[in-house]
Amino acid sequence: MTSAKPTDPIAALRAARQQYGMARLHMGVLLEHIRTTKCWDGHAETFTELLEDLRINQTAAYQYMRVAKRFFFELPLPDGALTAMCLANISTLELASRVANESNLEEVVGVVTTLGERDAKTVLEEMLDAQLAGMDLPRKEPRLAKVLRLYKELPDDQRIDVRNALRVSHV
Repeated sequence: MTSAKPTDPIAALRAARQQYGMARLHMGVLLEHIRTTKCWDGHAETFTELLEDLRINQTAAYQYMRVAKRFFFELPLPDGALTAMCLANISTLELASRVANESNLEEVVGVVTTLGERDAKTVLEEMLDAQLAGMDLPRKEPRLAKVLRLYKELPDDQRIDVRNALRVSHV
């Protein structure tokens, strides 16, 4: 049996990765609180401006907030599960946040914490597709459904940008 030396760079990397994952979650919790309570008022004109002032990537910020909103505020996970989940990359966690509900939470946590990134995403996408299929929505072409799903996940200001980019001027 080998034990990790205090100067073992692999052990240090694992610890840093864990700290980084927890920091992302912590940032998501703080950002979601600041956004929903408008604590940014007085520090910036808008929440987006606050993100710019703090040099926080807007896309990353919204990913962190969606994950925190689901797994910290709406479906609060025990500390051990949160710690294990934080090792996953943010795109996997964000997908998990869209799939997770009270009835499948244990399964989603298990998928995220035990499978590799590619396999976890595949399983989570299948779960999401199954949920959407159960909604009796008109069947859309898969790429169109994905585009619409991505559009719905955008913050309001980015939705406006998309609509503006899609406008066709009549000459």
